[in-house]
Amino acid sequence: MEQWRKALDAVRSGESKYKVLVEAITRDIDSGVLKEGVRLPPQRQVSLAVGISVQTVTNAYKELEQHGLIRCEVGRGSFVAKRVTEKVATYMLDRAERALFDFSIVRIVHTAEHGRLWRKACADLATQVDQPWMRAYRPIAGFEYHRAAGVEWMASLGHEARVETTLITNGASHAIFLALASLVSPGDVVLSENITDHGVIGTAQVLGFTLKGLDTDEYGIQPDHFEEMCANERITALVITPNLNNPTSSIMPDARRRAIARIAERYGVYVIEDDVFGPLLSRRAQPIANHIPELGFYCTSLTKSVLTGLRTGYLSMPRKMALRVESILRVNCWMATPLMAEIATRWIADGTANHLIEIQRERLGRRHDMVLEVLGDYRLGSHPESLSAWLRIPQHWRLDALAQQLRNSHIAVTLPDPFLVLGTPRPDAIRICLGAEGSDVRMHSALSTLRSVFQQYPHVHATL
Repeated sequence: MEQWRKALDAVRSGESKYKVLVEAITRDIDSGVLKEGVRLPPQRQVSLAVGISVQTVTNAYKELEQHGLIRCEVGRGSFVAKRVTEKVATYMLDRAERALFDFSIVRIVHTAEHGRLWRKACADLATQVDQPWMRAYRPIAGFEYHRAAGVEWMASLGHEARVETTLITNGASHAIFLALASLVSPGDVVLSENITDHGVIGTAQVLGFTLKGLDTDEYGIQPDHFEEMCANERITALVITPNLNNPTSSIMPDARRRAIARIAERYGVYVIEDDVFGPLLSRRAQPIANHIPELGFYCTSLTKSVLTGLRTGYLSMPRKMALRVESILRVNCWMATPLMAEIATRWIADGTANHLIEIQRERLGRRHDMVLEVLGDYRLGSHPESLSAWLRIPQHWRLDALAQQLRNSHIAVTLPDPFLVLGTPRPDAIRICLGAEGSDVRMHSALSTLRSVFQQYPHVHATL
């Protein structure tokens, strides 16, 4: 790690530390210093050795995994993946990084209108002499009028929230973390979909609880398995994404939501509902949290629907938990960023947020039409208002070999591994994210390339 530390010591102003760490580790992999199968040092150990935060190391490891350079295994660690060498022509990467078409990151389709409205918001803020959102140190839960805007936002999504039980957070992931931190102790059992957002899996490692996956189908969690687990184990909480599960895009019907709520109430299990993608849906069922107000946490934000960098989220919680969650927020980051909450509040009030969501739905619909046209026979899960599509891969491909061949073709995708709760079989599927930067023409070309690779047969060594 000495060379990693030296590279970070030489970081210039404006450089990203995690990018520098990615480059340093990549050099060691490409040069053979780190050989295939070698276990990388734990993230906390790297953090202490090179003098950066654990989160920065985590971000670096995530990017290395997305690029196929390492593989991260829950409970075991991170390992160097099969290296690209000159002897294996199939794996040779002979293109500049900027040539990559990146289907691997979930984000909105950014348009010129997004840029225009952001610049206008900044200009409007700059003309205001009194700017309390830049001087505020309290209240911890957020300004009351920011929280009121959050209540209005959640009401538009069908959730019945109150100002006194609403917190401003730095996005939905932050809200989920706060909810879990207020409920669980090390060793507690928390349930989720067996294929779930990788943030929940990471939070289990940070907070020390045991995460177990529930059987799912095309509509999400199967209530029978949820009840069986509750009947046989002491379950503290369920984390669930009923709207546009990441990565499968499943949507849970109303009857199943009510069944989940009844089971949770019967066994006293808290339900943490992740509705970060809910704003994208033009039609949606009632949130689960509405059916169990004393057990339901509801989390949403504007990040995955309005503007990627607008990291303002809202956490609605049971009244009895309000003081506890607020105290954890104070310890965690004191308060969410008021500047972002101010912009979110203004955009909710003047209709800008809904205007940008309408643009998003139209652009996503157009891109999903492309997926249907080019890759329709490979779709496992998708929705015309989802930021991603879940694709099965052909039987003649192995996941790792396919991902590497796609990368050779200048395309990055996400394998299922980051989303698998421990013990879940690895599905032969990949996620592609349709908010990838680039024109619709480039998007169509990249999808066509993806299909072309699907239809090719791999080299013999890639099937071993």
